[in-house]
Amino acid sequence: MSTHRLDVPQLHRRLDEQRRELGLTWRDVARQTRLAPATFSRITSGRSLEADALVTLLVWLDLDTGITALIEPGDTPLPCPYCGRAFQPKRDGGIRAHPCRKAAD
Repeated sequence: MSTHRLDVPQLHRRLDEQRRELGLTWRDVARQTRLAPATFSRITSGRSLEADALVTLLVWLDLDTGITALIEPGDTPLPCPYCGRAFQPKRDGGIRAHPCRKAAD
């Protein structure tokens, strides 16, 4: 068990404050951060999130100062050749499995 936990409601408050200051919708924040809109639904409902999403949000909030040595930019998302949706590439360069009918064939 971890010795620390993320204060998700506090993260939500900070995100919401920054979002409002910038005049953005949650969907705009999702586009800017390249995170799925469902990530923000999880935060709103107080549920935890993946480490990479947390790091992305800390950078967006400009709260990454003390941990910059641990943060590196992610790979450029790749479009699925069948449906066009963008996905972070797997380490081998392939596209992650997703519910694209043509990709499943």
